[in-house]
Amino acid sequence: MGKNSTCNVLCTREIDAKANEEAGWFVEQDYLIEWIVDKLPAATVYRRLQDTQNPVSYEPGFRIGDFDAAAKRAFLNNHVSLHILYERHREGRRIVGVEAYPRSIENSSGECPDLSDASQDRLVVGQKQPRKVTFSYSVHWIEDPSVRWTHRWDRYIRTSSQVHWYAIFNSAVIILLLSGVVAVILMRMLNRDVSHSSREIEEFRDEIEETSGWKLLHGDVFRTPQWKGILAPVLGTTVQVMYTAISTVALGTLGILSPSYRGGLLTTGIVMFMLMGAAAGYYSGHLYRTWGGRNWLQNSLTTALAVPMLLFGIEMLLNMFLWYRSSSAAMPLSTILLLFVLWAAIELPLTVLGGWIGFRRKPYSEPMRTNAIPRPIPPLPRYLKLPLSILLAGALPLSVIFIEMFFVLKSIWQDAFYYEYGFMVIIGVLLAITVCETTIIMVWLLLNSGHHRWWWRSFAYGASSSIYFFIYSLVFYFTRLRAGMPDVAGITPGLTFVLHSLLFTIHG
Repeated sequence: MGKNSTCNVLCTREIDAKANEEAGWFVEQDYLIEWIVDKLPAATVYRRLQDTQNPVSYEPGFRIGDFDAAAKRAFLNNHVSLHILYERHREGRRIVGVEAYPRSIENSSGECPDLSDASQDRLVVGQKQPRKVTFSYSVHWIEDPSVRWTHRWDRYIRTSSQVHWYAIFNSAVIILLLSGVVAVILMRMLNRDVSHSSREIEEFRDEIEETSGWKLLHGDVFRTPQWKGILAPVLGTTVQVMYTAISTVALGTLGILSPSYRGGLLTTGIVMFMLMGAAAGYYSGHLYRTWGGRNWLQNSLTTALAVPMLLFGIEMLLNMFLWYRSSSAAMPLSTILLLFVLWAAIELPLTVLGGWIGFRRKPYSEPMRTNAIPRPIPPLPRYLKLPLSILLAGALPLSVIFIEMFFVLKSIWQDAFYYEYGFMVIIGVLLAITVCETTIIMVWLLLNSGHHRWWWRSFAYGASSSIYFFIYSLVFYFTRLRAGMPDVAGITPGLTFVLHSLLFTIHG
């Protein structure tokens, strides 16, 4: 450790004809190798001569080989030179970077090759014949005072902020337009119609039958929604997912979730989702009592079971298929049992406790009395009918987040680091405002048309953007993944992508 090594033989392997052919296919598909040194991945180095501020950037991993498309020959990298960059700290060293420089050298002697000879033949693979290959490596320790240990991840996660600021500007323009529409509705319509003093209420009730639009629904707008035993748990789970996202992103923004903690984002998200079961039970129980529900325990169990079991069922369906295909992406049985134990020991009790506390609270007060007989619902305009109105409501939120969503999908499926939590917070806030304002506009149009069953509609309008997110994920798969990585065109990678995108859509 800490000593330079010009060359060391790792091993000499005999590979049969099938393995030789598979190695050529791996090289052709641009497979990468990832080595970890002090929690840093060995990276391929890119130097930008024109960029004086950030001349060096890293791409995690290094290629397994090079493919000559003209000659249709694959060359396997069997020697790797590691450059380990460090800074001096007191009497020791701290690693600040790991650079990998792979080479393909024709070598089966079991000894180190002559690294000074640049004219050596390269190691050709992909042929249907057995052969012997010697693997070797070199290690060079290089002091780099330009990088501090506290900023050693900067070269790995450095991205251009110009695109993110463009996304924020685009979102801000959309929000300004929507805010203008909402302001017109609130100031010119609602404020004028409901600003009656207490002395004019009786006169207002006498004339209400001669009016039209949403004012006719004063006695029906707070009517208990249909399927309240399902809507309350769904809304409670929505709050749970929202609080999970806020807490996880907040930890990332504060720097607690370091890229060196591999799998830290996923683990933190799962733990937060379990803990936020208390919030789901609380809001679900409070709404359930407001709507006249009586069985708080049944409502709490539905909140804890409905959406989590749906997600678990989809994941298990995918996992059984991955087991059948002997895929390394399949979750082991121990992980599945651990997740079930966490749900049963943490989320379920917290959800029941939150449901009990929420049910004991005083119900939300309604400003107007509900009529005994529901008002008939007139025919709706075409643009407010279910399929079209939901599609219209989800279009604007997609235009706010589609740029940032590209980076998120790239980090998930193309093994890139995503650490722009500050931009994610800004885009998330803008997205939330856009969804709220879009839902307000759509619900007002619905009420103005005489439709007083708005509870489920308002939820559908707010969640409609997830349909576009799913479609955008499919577009990303066919235009980015399949086009740039033909090896993901199989059934197993395709099904994995589609089902996980569906899970993301359900969460959205």
